[in-house]
Amino acid sequence: MSEEDGARLLGPLRTMDVPASDGVSVQRAIRSGKRTKTLRVAAAGVFVLIIAGVLPVLVKPTQNHVAAEPFDPLVRTISVSATDGLKPVNYIIGRDVQVIYLRPVGNGDQQGSVNVFAAGSFREPSGEPLPDVNGKRAMWTGNAVAVEWSPRAWAVVSVEGFPDDRDRAQRLAETLRFDEHVAIKIPYTVQTSWKLNRVFDDGGDIQLEFENGVRLALRGGVGFAQGEAPRTEMEALEKSLRRADPPVTNPFR
Repeated sequence: MSEEDGARLLGPLRTMDVPASDGVSVQRAIRSGKRTKTLRVAAAGVFVLIIAGVLPVLVKPTQNHVAAEPFDPLVRTISVSATDGLKPVNYIIGRDVQVIYLRPVGNGDQQGSVNVFAAGSFREPSGEPLPDVNGKRAMWTGNAVAVEWSPRAWAVVSVEGFPDDRDRAQRLAETLRFDEHVAIKIPYTVQTSWKLNRVFDDGGDIQLEFENGVRLALRGGVGFAQGEAPRTEMEALEKSLRRADPPVTNPFR
């Protein structure tokens, strides 16, 4: 696989960390939209990823240790409208968080992000109270608009690059919907016992990420797996991938 293919495969990659401090670092948590730089190292036939760049989402443990209510990574339940010249372009559907990244309709460095956390997976932030957003409690954290979209469940909306980021973030938050039921259409099927953790949708380029961190994609009709796992298991995963035409909502067979 070429370096260009590798960069394309990892285009929508975003990561999540759990910091040791008690406060929610929203400024670091919401830094988004900047492509990560990747270095692909072939080791015994297994692609090992060394990732450097911006970490857009920092997930904090819940204060009361209540068990999280996970999302289905094959179903997107959130949506947002194009607002103030920003349009949604990338999605991440994970068990703990669903993410939408927005880019300018034309040229520009402005960007936006929406992070909707499952109930119990993100500690309540602190900040300046705002008027309710569509009947839901909201606050300005200093960097983003936080909305309690469901009890113990928070959405964090950020806009960057404008002189009125706060106002634009509020308007964007007002378009956020939490009751969608969009089944992700996967253009391939695969055989594996690994548990699915996240689905990356980069304009229809669909990648699956499993709980062990292995990422799977289809390139030119061929399956490519990246991550750290035994070589035999990686090869078996790649070989089991089959193109699905039309795409399917359940890729596991």
